[in-house]
Amino acid sequence: MTLGQKLKALLKENGMTQEDLAERLGVSRQAVGKWVNDKGIPETGKLVQLSDLFEVSTDYLLKGDYEDKNGSAEKDVSNGGYYVSQELLDGYLSYSRQGVKRITGGSSLFILSNVFDCFERYSMLMSVLYWMTMIAGIIIVLWHFFQVKQYQEIKNKRLAFDDKVFEAFQGQRNRRRKKYAAMMIAGVVILLANSEMGRFFMVYFGQTACNIFEWIADALWLALMIWAGMSMHIDSTIVKNAEYTPGSGHMKKYHWIYAALPVTAAAVLVGIITNAWSPYAPIIILFCCLLVTTCKLLIERREKDE
Repeated sequence: MTLGQKLKALLKENGMTQEDLAERLGVSRQAVGKWVNDKGIPETGKLVQLSDLFEVSTDYLLKGDYEDKNGSAEKDVSNGGYYVSQELLDGYLSYSRQGVKRITGGSSLFILSNVFDCFERYSMLMSVLYWMTMIAGIIIVLWHFFQVKQYQEIKNKRLAFDDKVFEAFQGQRNRRRKKYAAMMIAGVVILLANSEMGRFFMVYFGQTACNIFEWIADALWLALMIWAGMSMHIDSTIVKNAEYTPGSGHMKKYHWIYAALPVTAAAVLVGIITNAWSPYAPIIILFCCLLVTTCKLLIERREKDE
């Protein structure tokens, strides 16, 4: 594909006209027309802008019929898969992790604001700190959701990768899953041990220390669960949308796990704040569901091996 053909495909994929592109890049409509019709090539600065705008590498824009070291032709948006280069994949992961940090940080600040409500002395100062911390947490979360959404193609389209890029990502994903599993286990342990440790603090340090500890523990286990759950979902989105994913159809019925984790965390949080139900109930329900799912996976794997 030529540069012009790629630009036409990218414009169509993103629902943009040549006038829209010209306005975004600060150039004339005639200049974009020359690029699209292969009568001219953008200068280096404009190529970088095109790369950032369409979230593709400059190599992809400039190299026609590019082939990797294995001899396989570069995948592009015209043959059914949205091509994801290593640079684009790294950009998406970095962008998504920033979102995880904002959601986790905002939620943690919202919970930690209750620590200042535990102090009876300096009530005026503590009240100010309470509201400042709570509002800061809410603002961070809202700020995340009102950000201009990027990398929507990776989230919503069928993806195409070079073999080595996808294999490297799969290896990194498998290593990260162990870390996320450890974070979830730590979160559950903190949640279950929270009340017992709270009693210890109350006996030896008083009610105020007990309340402070419990709010900090609640913020910690919630942060671990949100961080791990959202991070796993990010990796899962890439695998799910990959153009070639062995066994992806088989695993679709287990994608509920990624949604169940934040829902469970929210249900436990509501139970703690409102006392509407025991905070342990959602954890027990999720544990039972995961146990059943694990048994199904083991049975299916045994049947497959036989």
